[in-house]
Amino acid sequence: MKTPLLRWPRIVVAALAMTVMSLVMVPIFVVAALLTSSGSPTYRMSLAWAWVVAKILGVSYSLRNGEKATPGQSYIVVPNHQSHTDILALLLTLPVRYRWVIKKELVKIPVFGWGLALTGAIVLDRSNPEQARQKLQDGSSKAAGGWSILIYPEGTRSPDGKLLPFKKGPFMLAVSTGVPLLPVTVNGAYKILPKKTLELRPGHITVTLSDPISTEGLDKKDVPELLRKTKAAIEANLDPHYDPFASRNGTPQAKA
Repeated sequence: MKTPLLRWPRIVVAALAMTVMSLVMVPIFVVAALLTSSGSPTYRMSLAWAWVVAKILGVSYSLRNGEKATPGQSYIVVPNHQSHTDILALLLTLPVRYRWVIKKELVKIPVFGWGLALTGAIVLDRSNPEQARQKLQDGSSKAAGGWSILIYPEGTRSPDGKLLPFKKGPFMLAVSTGVPLLPVTVNGAYKILPKKTLELRPGHITVTLSDPISTEGLDKKDVPELLRKTKAAIEANLDPHYDPFASRNGTPQAKA
């Protein structure tokens, strides 16, 4: 599908803005990473980056059931993955601070990828499953001190907004650490920017939290049931008829 000509200016401006912001912020990320190991400064800068990009793209966002996440509690955050734009919505709505689990291909992107790595992300090589599992296990210590780990259980973006099969990695990590899972449902992102296209349209993304799922005392044999419960929780809030282009009152604000 070809992108309508009138939408190209917004796409071009957004790409330029992301590049410029990344060029400006990466050196700051480097300095912050050298001065402190807390990760808080780079995390806050990533929120500023996401806020500006969302404004340029015309993407708004809102959070439902935010009270289900306890401030200061660590979680394994497991959202569905509809589009690159849901990354912005998650950054700007989730009431917990977290580190991403990302594929190594993203880190290779000049400037942007380097900055992403400096935020404390856990980088996985999906071509080597055993090494990826070990890297994820080694990175489990990052789910401490009020920090959470966010990992997409589908592993890739959905082409139609429906849930793809879940991978076991997030649930193995959860039972090995005893950290509770926080199921998150994203609605609207795949229509704003469908997979494998530049068919970008301004719209609204809704992020909905489900009740956290305890993993205390569980082990590997409990992973299939834990996966099933988490998928059911995400699917319960998934709306196949969600219209991200419908008019809504007010403009949701980014968190501080």
